[in-house]
Amino acid sequence: MSDKPFNELNTLDIELRKCFPVKGFCSNHVQVTIQKICGFELFNTRPYHNYESWSDGYCIFLGDGSDKTIFVQAEDLDDAIKLMKEKLKSINGEAA
Repeated sequence: MSDKPFNELNTLDIELRKCFPVKGFCSNHVQVTIQKICGFELFNTRPYHNYESWSDGYCIFLGDGSDKTIFVQAEDLDDAIKLMKEKLKSINGEAA
Protein backbone atom coordinates (compact mmCIF):
# COMPACT_ATOMS: atom_id res chain seq x y z
CA MET A 1 0.00 0.00 0.00
CA SER A 2 1.05 3.55 -0.62
CA ASP A 3 2.54 5.73 2.11
CA LYS A 4 -0.21 8.26 1.34
CA PRO A 5 -3.51 8.07 3.18
CA PHE A 6 -6.02 6.20 0.99
CA ASN A 7 -8.22 9.27 0.47
CA GLU A 8 -5.23 11.27 -0.84
CA LEU A 9 -4.52 8.88 -3.72
CA ASN A 10 -5.50 9.78 -7.27
CA THR A 11 -9.10 8.70 -7.90
CA LEU A 12 -8.04 6.26 -10.65
CA ASP A 13 -5.47 4.74 -8.29
CA ILE A 14 -8.19 4.30 -5.66
CA GLU A 15 -10.47 2.56 -8.18
CA LEU A 16 -7.71 0.15 -9.22
CA ARG A 17 -6.75 -0.63 -5.61
CA LYS A 18 -10.39 -1.37 -4.79
CA CYS A 19 -10.65 -3.74 -7.77
CA PHE A 20 -7.35 -5.48 -7.05
CA PRO A 21 -6.59 -5.49 -3.32
CA VAL A 22 -3.45 -7.14 -1.95
CA LYS A 23 -4.46 -10.58 -0.71
CA GLY A 24 -1.82 -12.04 1.54
CA PHE A 25 1.71 -12.84 0.44
CA CYS A 26 2.43 -12.17 -3.19
CA SER A 27 5.82 -11.71 -4.80
CA ASN A 28 5.91 -9.77 -8.05
CA HIS A 29 2.42 -10.95 -8.97
CA VAL A 30 0.89 -8.97 -11.84
CA GLN A 31 -2.73 -8.20 -10.98
CA VAL A 32 -3.54 -5.92 -13.90
CA THR A 33 -1.67 -4.54 -16.91
CA ILE A 34 -2.48 -1.13 -18.37
CA GLN A 35 -0.94 -0.21 -21.70
CA LYS A 36 -1.04 3.17 -23.40
CA ILE A 37 -1.35 2.40 -27.09
CA CYS A 38 -1.44 4.44 -30.26
CA GLY A 39 -2.30 3.66 -33.81
CA PHE A 40 -3.83 4.76 -37.06
CA GLU A 41 -7.55 5.50 -36.60
CA LEU A 42 -7.47 3.57 -33.32
CA PHE A 43 -9.65 6.02 -31.41
CA ASN A 44 -10.96 9.50 -31.97
CA THR A 45 -12.65 8.63 -35.27
CA ARG A 46 -15.93 10.41 -34.74
CA PRO A 47 -17.90 11.41 -37.84
CA TYR A 48 -16.80 15.05 -37.63
CA HIS A 49 -13.07 14.19 -37.45
CA ASN A 50 -10.69 13.56 -40.28
CA TYR A 51 -10.56 9.76 -40.38
CA GLU A 52 -6.95 9.70 -41.49
CA SER A 53 -5.47 10.38 -38.09
CA TRP A 54 -3.30 8.82 -35.43
CA SER A 55 -4.67 8.58 -31.93
CA ASP A 56 -3.94 7.01 -28.58
CA GLY A 57 -5.80 5.28 -25.78
CA TYR A 58 -5.53 2.49 -23.21
CA CYS A 59 -5.79 -1.30 -23.07
CA ILE A 60 -6.37 -3.09 -19.78
CA PHE A 61 -5.68 -6.80 -19.29
CA LEU A 62 -6.26 -8.94 -16.25
CA GLY A 63 -2.85 -10.04 -14.96
CA ASP A 64 0.01 -9.92 -17.44
CA GLY A 65 -2.23 -10.17 -20.49
CA SER A 66 -1.59 -13.87 -21.12
CA ASP A 67 -5.14 -14.66 -19.95
CA LYS A 68 -7.58 -12.59 -22.02
CA THR A 69 -10.51 -13.17 -19.64
CA ILE A 70 -10.56 -9.43 -19.12
CA PHE A 71 -9.56 -7.17 -21.99
CA VAL A 72 -10.92 -3.69 -22.55
CA GLN A 73 -9.79 -0.63 -24.41
CA ALA A 74 -10.90 2.98 -24.49
CA GLU A 75 -9.58 6.34 -25.55
CA ASP A 76 -9.46 7.66 -21.97
CA LEU A 77 -8.05 5.86 -18.93
CA ASP A 78 -11.08 6.54 -16.73
CA ASP A 79 -13.37 5.06 -19.39
CA ALA A 80 -11.14 1.98 -19.73
CA ILE A 81 -11.21 1.45 -15.94
CA LYS A 82 -15.00 1.84 -15.95
CA LEU A 83 -15.29 -0.82 -18.69
CA MET A 84 -12.94 -3.11 -16.76
CA LYS A 85 -15.04 -2.74 -13.59
CA GLU A 86 -18.21 -3.57 -15.55
CA LYS A 87 -16.56 -6.68 -17.00
CA LEU A 88 -15.31 -7.76 -13.57
CA LYS A 89 -18.82 -7.32 -12.22
CA SER A 90 -20.36 -9.45 -14.97
CA ILE A 91 -17.74 -12.20 -14.52
CA ASN A 92 -17.85 -12.22 -10.72
CA GLY A 93 -21.57 -11.53 -10.49
CA GLU A 94 -20.99 -8.79 -7.96
CA ALA A 95 -20.24 -5.09 -7.69
CA ALA A 96 -16.65 -4.26 -8.61
